[in-house]
Amino acid sequence: MADRHEVQAAFGAVLTIEGGASLSPWSDVWAARVHGGEHDVDAVVKRTWRSPAPLEAWQRTLVARGIRTVAPLVPPVAVGEGDAAEQWVAYPRLLGREWDGGADDLAAAGRLLGRMHAASDGLAIDGFPPFEWGSAERSSIDEDVEAIRASAAEHWPHADADRWIAQLEAFGDTLERMRAAGLPHVPVSLDHRAANLLFDAEGALMVDLENASLAPRILDLAVAALLFPLEHPGAAGSALGGAEWAAFRGGYLSECRLTRRELELWPTALTYMKLEWGTWHLTEGVEPEPEGNLAYLEDLLTLDEHARFPLG
Repeated sequence: MADRHEVQAAFGAVLTIEGGASLSPWSDVWAARVHGGEHDVDAVVKRTWRSPAPLEAWQRTLVARGIRTVAPLVPPVAVGEGDAAEQWVAYPRLLGREWDGGADDLAAAGRLLGRMHAASDGLAIDGFPPFEWGSAERSSIDEDVEAIRASAAEHWPHADADRWIAQLEAFGDTLERMRAAGLPHVPVSLDHRAANLLFDAEGALMVDLENASLAPRILDLAVAALLFPLEHPGAAGSALGGAEWAAFRGGYLSECRLTRRELELWPTALTYMKLEWGTWHLTEGVEPEPEGNLAYLEDLLTLDEHARFPLG
């Protein structure tokens, strides 16, 4: 993994990485200033895709279509050699505040996601990575069931994990229904969470698209419904409630019209993403910080996703 000095050397005189700790608790994201214009531009420097051209093409398309997100300020640089080489990129340092936990911000976040989906509809970008579907292998399902049981016993001993486990037992059927639906795959972030958003008087801004892939957009919407408060203090110890989801959903649907088939498959998409991604966050990915995250995860473990996150 490259260090700050190696990254600075790779960029050379194009930018200056500032001192101080990473701006992210999860990865190296450093404040920087990009030179070359009339004035320096405040930036952040971070790792990006090993082959970043498809991501950059999507980012530039989104920005050109009025989406409030980031695109590279200068060409990405390689740090290291051979298979160990990393690609680093400089993005504008967007200004805004954190999610305040309120419904107005949720509506803004929903509108932003809807605009992103509308702007990406029908977009074809060569080399964009496909969505990685889960496995229906019995051994994989058994491992997940045992991992949920063990993690629930350790972190949430009084929680009822039976519904989650029963749904895991039927994961193969859920996976097949989702894959067989044949929904269009478009570029989506798969990470539309409070931790990756900023807010200002104009609405929401997306600061991190590095988790993107080609996927049905209702899977992206399901990630937002289930995981929006993940690892964010604004969660206040729970997943989105009914009124909070209604605010997000209203914002989203005001900007993006879903097809009848997408609406029919929404319950399946919710359960699929809950099991495929939620299981990891409840097992290997359990994070006790920030305060309230364990309580949020307990709510995620026990909630009825169809009752909590309706689209109708």
